[in-house]
Amino acid sequence: MRNLWILTRFLLKSGPGKSNQKSGKKKAFSDGGRIVVYLLLGVCLLPVSVLLFLLGYSGYTFLQPLGLETLLIEFVCAIGMMVIFFYGLPLFLSEYYMDSDLVKLLPLPFTPAQIVGAKGFCCLLNEYYLIVLLFFPFLLGYGISAQMGIFYWINMILACLIFPVVPLVYAAVLTMLVMRLFKNIRNKDFLSYLGFAASLIFAIGINVFSRSIGNFEMQDIMNLMESQKGTLRAFRTIFPNLPLMTGSLADASFLKMILYIATTAVILAVFFALAWKIYLPAVLGMSETTSEKRILSKEEVTRTVKSKNPVRTYAMIEWKKLYRTPAWFMNCVLMPLIWPVFMLGIALISIISSLGMAKTTGLWTRLVTDGTIFRLLKGELPVAVAVLTAAGIAVMMSMFCVISATAMSRKGSEYIYMKCIPMSYHDQIRAMLVSGILISLLGTLPYALVFNMIAVVFGLHPATLLYTTAITVLFTLFVNYEQLLFDLAFPKLNWENETAAIKSNNRSLISVLIDLTVGAILIGAGYLLYGKLHLNIHITTSVMILLTAVLTFAMRTALFKWGVQVMEHLESA
Repeated sequence: MRNLWILTRFLLKSGPGKSNQKSGKKKAFSDGGRIVVYLLLGVCLLPVSVLLFLLGYSGYTFLQPLGLETLLIEFVCAIGMMVIFFYGLPLFLSEYYMDSDLVKLLPLPFTPAQIVGAKGFCCLLNEYYLIVLLFFPFLLGYGISAQMGIFYWINMILACLIFPVVPLVYAAVLTMLVMRLFKNIRNKDFLSYLGFAASLIFAIGINVFSRSIGNFEMQDIMNLMESQKGTLRAFRTIFPNLPLMTGSLADASFLKMILYIATTAVILAVFFALAWKIYLPAVLGMSETTSEKRILSKEEVTRTVKSKNPVRTYAMIEWKKLYRTPAWFMNCVLMPLIWPVFMLGIALISIISSLGMAKTTGLWTRLVTDGTIFRLLKGELPVAVAVLTAAGIAVMMSMFCVISATAMSRKGSEYIYMKCIPMSYHDQIRAMLVSGILISLLGTLPYALVFNMIAVVFGLHPATLLYTTAITVLFTLFVNYEQLLFDLAFPKLNWENETAAIKSNNRSLISVLIDLTVGAILIGAGYLLYGKLHLNIHITTSVMILLTAVLTFAMRTALFKWGVQVMEHLESA
C-alpha cells in the first residue's frame, strides 16, 4: 500500500510534459497556470452548480408530500454515474494509454497491480472536481431543505468521496477490454481523435443539460422520473450497490453507508487483481500512428523535389506538421474552425427551445413581411453593433486559435534545425505566421462577411462590410504577431509528447490574456466614443481602425526586430 501511495504522488507531480522542468520557477509557473485553468472551469460550471442546488432544495419540498424524495436522489445518482462513466472513458484513455511513462515505471520496484492502481487513483482525483461542482450542490440543497441530521452530512461526504469509484471501474474495464481485443485501434493518433470527440460531446451535453434544466418545472421532473422507473431498475442491475448509497442518504442510515463502502471495496479489489493482466499486453503493443511507409516512384520524386519559394515551402512544412499531428490539429486547427458553428448552434437551439420552432419561424416571417427588420437595420446604431460584434469575435478568436502562440514551442528540441537551414530568421518568422493568420481568418471573416451581407440586403449601411473586414483582419494580424513574439521570448521547448506542447503550455494562456486585454480596451474605446461622446459612427469606426492599425504595425515591427534577436540568442544558448 505504501508503494501505491508513493507512485500515485509521483504520477500526480510528474504528469504529461512536467518531468522535464528543471527549475522551481518553471514548476511554480506551470502549477499556477493549472490553477487558473481550474478556476476558469469552475466559473463556467458555476451556473450549473446553482441549478443543481436549487433542484435538490426545491425537489425535496415538492416531492416529500408525495413520498418520492428517495426516487429523486436515486434518479440524480443514476444520471451522475452515467456522466462519470462517459467522462471517465477519455480520461482512462489519456492516463493509461496516451502517456509514455510505462516503460519508465516497469523497471522500478512496483508491481503491475500497483501501477494500474496508481493510474486509477489519478483518474479518481480528477473526477472529484466534477463531483464538487455537480453532485455535491444537489446533495447540499437536498439536505438543507430536508433539515437532515448529522448522519446525513457524514454520509454525504463519504458518498461524494466514493461515488465515482464504481462507474470509473466500469469505464476502465470497458477501455481495457476494447484495447486488448481490437489491435487496429491500438495507436495514439486514433485515441487522440477519439478523446477529442468524446470531450466535445461531453461539453455539448453539459451545455444542453444546463439550458434544459433551467426550463424544467418540478412537475416536469416528477413526470420524467415516473416515466423512467424502468430505466432506474436497469441502473440498479448495472450498479448493484446504488440502492445502498441512495438509502444511506435518504434514510440517513450509517449501516447502509458501511455496506456501500464494503461492496465498493470488493469491486475495487477485483479490478486491481485482474486489470493488470488485461492492461499490460495492450499498452505494450501501442504505436504512435497508423501511417505506413511508402516508397516513392521516380516520377513522384521528380515532381516533389523542385525549387520553390522558401517562405512558402517553410509555411507548407509548418502546415503539414499541424494537420498530421492529431493533438496539434485538434487543438490548434479544428477548434478555431468549429467554435463558430458550435456557438451558432447553441444560440439557435436556445431560441428554438424557448420559443418553439413554429413561433421562431413565424416571428422571422413577420419581421420580413411587415418591414420591421428594414426599420431595425436603418441608422447608425446597427452599424455600431455590427462593428463592436466583429471586434468582439476577433478578440474571442485569440482564445481558440493558438497556432502562433505555440509556433516556437511546438518545435521542441528540433528548434536547432532552424539554425541549419539556409534561410534567414526574418523569413522563418514570416513562414511561422502564415498558418496562424489563415486559420484565424477562416474562423472569423467568412461569418462576418456572410451575416453583414445578409444584413446589408435588409437595409444595413454598406460601409459596415468594409469596417468589419478591416477590424477583423487588423486585429487578427495583431494577435498573431503578439502571440508569436511572446512564444519566441518564452518558448516551452522541453515536452514529452505533442499534447504537452499545447495543453501544458501555460505561457500561451498569458499571451491570450494580453490579447483579451487589448481587445477589451479597443472595444471600450469604441463604446466610449460612440455611446458616451456621441461621435458619428463613421468617425468612431475610423478611429478604431486607425488605432488597431497602429498597434498592429508596432507589434509587427517589434516581432521582426526582437524576434530575430531572440532566435539568435537561442542559437548561442
